[in-house]
Amino acid sequence: MHVAGFDSSDEEVVEEEGEEPLPLSWLPLSPVYSSAFLGVCSLPGKQRSLKSAGVFGADEERLIALRSVFHYLAEYLPSCRFKDVRRNLQKDIDELKSYGIQDVFVLCTKGELLKYRVPNLIDAYQECGICVHHYPIPDGDAPDITTCCTILEELRSCLESNRKTIIHCYGGLGRSCLIAACLLLQLSDVVTPQQAIDSLRDLRGSRAIQTIKQYNFIHDFRENVAAHLATQDTVQRSVSR
Repeated sequence: MHVAGFDSSDEEVVEEEGEEPLPLSWLPLSPVYSSAFLGVCSLPGKQRSLKSAGVFGADEERLIALRSVFHYLAEYLPSCRFKDVRRNLQKDIDELKSYGIQDVFVLCTKGELLKYRVPNLIDAYQECGICVHHYPIPDGDAPDITTCCTILEELRSCLESNRKTIIHCYGGLGRSCLIAACLLLQLSDVVTPQQAIDSLRDLRGSRAIQTIKQYNFIHDFRENVAAHLATQDTVQRSVSR
């Protein structure tokens, strides 16, 4: 397998300032849900400085010197990953409300919410009347098959109830796209794993599905679901005896 294009996390490249609209992509789910779309976005309200991202140490003189270098790189090298991110949480949530968002699936861990300075994100969603489904998955990782099936079941319940739904991790590239790809595989037997991955990369960019573990999870998804269901069936029959 060619692995050069894979990363170790779902941190996005593009710098986001608080004045810019929250980038939100809509994944079509036809023909099963002909009029439904699943929204995929990055973490609303996130704050990431070069220092908090772990690029710099504590020495202030070295910090100042390195910061100037990396700001130069961020300005003149579009592919540079080390850029400040400063979004406004309330503005981002207000924007989501303006889209009519009713449910949000949050895949960030609580540690990430703290790291990116939105520790009260879930409370903020709920205060605005948005129903939160929190399934923390470590950055760059994949869920276990049981958790994945639970997420997909809740996603489908929202969509079948015509509730406008979005899903996000940190960058909206790795974990979110993994779940969205698995949803496509579950909705259509004719969609191949690679076609599902390609659909998400067309939607979110070439860096969607970011790690080998996530890539392999999607390719093994149907086989693992079948094994999971078979195990559940065996357990249920044993209990009923």
